[in-house]
Amino acid sequence: MVTKKLKVVVAEDETLFRDFLVRTIKQRFGFEIVGEAPTGEEAYEICLKFKPDLVLLDLHLPGMSGQDLAKLLIDEMPKAKILVISGVEDTRRIGMLLSLGVTGFLNKKEDFSVFEQAIESVTSGNIFVKTSTHGTDDKPDSLDQREQLESLSPREREIVSFVGSGMTNKEMAAKLSLSVKTVESHRSNISKKLKIYDIASLTLFSVRTGLVSL
Repeated sequence: MVTKKLKVVVAEDETLFRDFLVRTIKQRFGFEIVGEAPTGEEAYEICLKFKPDLVLLDLHLPGMSGQDLAKLLIDEMPKAKILVISGVEDTRRIGMLLSLGVTGFLNKKEDFSVFEQAIESVTSGNIFVKTSTHGTDDKPDSLDQREQLESLSPREREIVSFVGSGMTNKEMAAKLSLSVKTVESHRSNISKKLKIYDIASLTLFSVRTGLVSL
């Protein structure tokens, strides 16, 4: 478990759930809560003042939305980790959040153990995405994703899983005993097959197809 004492801001408009997050962060992880806010504007001011290491962020905040707040924080505090915790999940929105630089996404319906995994993952420098297995947004893309997955060679699947785990081309090359140029060639082929051209979307694909186990 992560033991380093980090500064945390909780942006959540539901009082009971916000209190749960605050108490859990303090008691379970020993992190320092430097602020909590029910609106996007308040959260933004707190973050500017205290420069937190981690922000727990609900998307549906009164006033400034969680997505707009995330954009501002990523621009002004790029080193801060942002874990979105939302009751509504949408593949396109999650992909957009990841492309912005959000560190993770967690559905409020998940078990507490998954919440613990998410905190430990993002504070360790990894990307964490966990969506509800019963989410309605999973259904339209499931067939296409299976067909896309089957179009990849075993080596390409391996590389996609490494991308989803946050590895760089150099790290993948060392892991697979390949040249960086060869890894880049594989990634180019993967992009053409999947029609996915950014890391955030490829990370989401790797999670939703099970290539990355969270």
